[in-house]
Amino acid sequence: MAKKVFDSLTNCMVETIRILDDLSGKQQMERILHNITQILYEKTSCQTSAVIRLQPGNERLEIVNSHGLSWQFCKNYRRKDVNSKVREFLWQENPLLISDADRNDPVAAAYQLEHPFRSCYCLPLMTNKQPVGYLHLDSQNTNHFSPDDQLLAQLYAKIISVTILKTNLLAALEHRSDRDRETGAIIYDIFYNRLDESLAKANRQGEKLSLILIDVVKFDQLLTSFGDQTCRELMKELIAVLRNSLRTYDAISQFGADEVIITLPGHSLEEADGCTRKLYDIIKKNRFTEKKLNIDVSIGIAGFPEHAVTAGGLVTASKNALVESKRSSDKRITLAGNFYQ
Repeated sequence: MAKKVFDSLTNCMVETIRILDDLSGKQQMERILHNITQILYEKTSCQTSAVIRLQPGNERLEIVNSHGLSWQFCKNYRRKDVNSKVREFLWQENPLLISDADRNDPVAAAYQLEHPFRSCYCLPLMTNKQPVGYLHLDSQNTNHFSPDDQLLAQLYAKIISVTILKTNLLAALEHRSDRDRETGAIIYDIFYNRLDESLAKANRQGEKLSLILIDVVKFDQLLTSFGDQTCRELMKELIAVLRNSLRTYDAISQFGADEVIITLPGHSLEEADGCTRKLYDIIKKNRFTEKKLNIDVSIGIAGFPEHAVTAGGLVTASKNALVESKRSSDKRITLAGNFYQ
């Protein structure tokens, strides 16, 4: 028995080394994801293994690689809207394990792909604290995914996330720009790296730094009513309005399809709160796109060193503050509460 376990571990390590070789070389993301979904499909004996990605710039999903799904299903699935349960799952960053779909039917229905399943294991894919999609495994058997299966999936979810991050950074390098061509905002992965550098500087010099995260309220309804093009134009104009209202050294990036993230170097929480309220008023007074849309936003604020001392911790703190704002019916701006590493 011990030898069988050792052989299985050895095979896993060999396969993982091959994938890491591909990742460190010039292999395209498609090949790496194909190999990972195939390994998970075979090693866990599952019904479906799929990498589902959030399309950059909108709230739609696409299956970028899979085993156990038909080509036609993947084609029809492209640009699928993110339902509320999946959106909440992506934000929370925690794995989802459904051991018996019959006992948890509403949740299971939200994650079903081509084939009905009895058990399912999903892992959010994150790059620099930003959700970019999720890894999906399902089976026709109840209680199918053992702790070892889950650990293997967790390992490969991390590798998938790094693969997506590398692809994004290479795309930015190819265009030789640190800014998104459509919105003019700093590309998020570059923004995150600069946030890390700004925190190191603030720590050395004993300064404050605040981070604010802005979410467009009911963005999914705007997508349904006006379509992708209008919503992209909305975000472009929103970012332009915010940039014109900020200092030249404040950094701004698009965090998700409907979210904007901003660093305020040197700003205490009190100063950040005052700045945020001015931005909120400016947003409310504007009309966006040729449709003259009047939008509302929810905002989360976090500060260094009160809420976190790392870039990841500060982003998490602002995300959790934003969640509180979105849950509240009478409060659109929320300060983070806890301390995050």
